[in-house]
Amino acid sequence: MMLKQNIILHNDICLNLFQSNNMCRSFEIFNDFCSMANCTTLPMGDDANDEDILKIIEYFKPNILMGPPYRLMQLAFFIEKQSKKEIKFEKIYFACESLDENKQRFFKRIFHCSLYIGFYGSAEVGVFACQLPKYSSTKIYLYPKELVHIEIINSKIIVTNLIRKRNQLIRFDTGDLGQFISNNKHDKYGLIEIFHSERLIMIQNETLSKSDIEEIMKHMDLIEWQLIIDYGSNTENNEIFLLFRYIKSELISNDILEKNIRNSLQKFFDTALSNLSDQLILQFESIQFKDLIRDKTSNKLLKIIDRRV
Repeated sequence: MMLKQNIILHNDICLNLFQSNNMCRSFEIFNDFCSMANCTTLPMGDDANDEDILKIIEYFKPNILMGPPYRLMQLAFFIEKQSKKEIKFEKIYFACESLDENKQRFFKRIFHCSLYIGFYGSAEVGVFACQLPKYSSTKIYLYPKELVHIEIINSKIIVTNLIRKRNQLIRFDTGDLGQFISNNKHDKYGLIEIFHSERLIMIQNETLSKSDIEEIMKHMDLIEWQLIIDYGSNTENNEIFLLFRYIKSELISNDILEKNIRNSLQKFFDTALSNLSDQLILQFESIQFKDLIRDKTSNKLLKIIDRRV
């Protein structure tokens, strides 16, 4: 599918920074994609040293950068500090995490790239959908109907792998929400729009949606953020602390940013958690990229961390 849709071309040079340890196969999968396209791959992996990666970039001049957003962000911060270095990529391929508008703007400034193509899948199903260049600014993905059967049940994305003979996967709930998009031009391929991860956070008898918080944050001048939920030290008052950790752009001060976030979140919480507004305490912490808390196995960024359990 990727070859027929010209997503990877034979004359591309791809720098692969996907993860290969802890039995993750994304590094291997994207190397295979490059091999099938007869293009050049520079298989460095996510644990490669940033200085070594920069040397490879300068020598081989790859036109495609591929990897999970957290690893690409780490490289971008490193290159930003190299004041005399100007790096250019035609395309960025990403998977494992979403790439929101704030990150895209940051990558465009550092990598001088405006085309971002996402790949969708899971550890259980594998990679089974990807974006076309014309959909790169959307959440619409193309998938081959001969490889996977997709159902949308109450907005949930349910996937059956049609070619796996060992450890067959039937009607697997991906945990994401989506909808089908009409695609009359291709009988072999379907289009699906992926909304967000289906995650609700219980706070006493009220619920918070991860997607609602993400919607607020995308309007802030942030590069990355993380929310930690915890009880206060005085349990008798039933205080609940919401600590927002953030990485900001250099163009805005901490005071202005925190004021904007506080005002937006306070309005949201007063509506979504109206019965608990007196118990919620908002706190803020400006951090470095290396201070973000990640999953110890997959190294994925944990956007919301609930320490009450």
